[in-house]
Amino acid sequence: MANMNQRIRVAAVVAFGLSLGIALSPADAASCGSDADCAGFGKCSSGKCGACGSDSDCNVGKCSSGKCGACGSDSDCRGGRCSSGRCSNATN
Repeated sequence: MANMNQRIRVAAVVAFGLSLGIALSPADAASCGSDADCAGFGKCSSGKCGACGSDSDCNVGKCSSGKCGACGSDSDCRGGRCSSGRCSNATN
């Protein structure tokens, strides 16, 4: 019985952690009606965050071809990884 209770607690903690991660993820910032909705994840364009005119528009990565998330190294990605010139945590 104790083993079953422990499994239930572990499952609850994992479920809570996943829901918290989803709630706080940059992907939530992907839908927008104005630049203010993007909270630093680029500018709003066609209902999606991530458009940019300069690096200062981007919280993650650098601005390249009008999109945030370009990188040259992991340090550009603020917690994500740089792979093939894109940040793994970029919203677009």
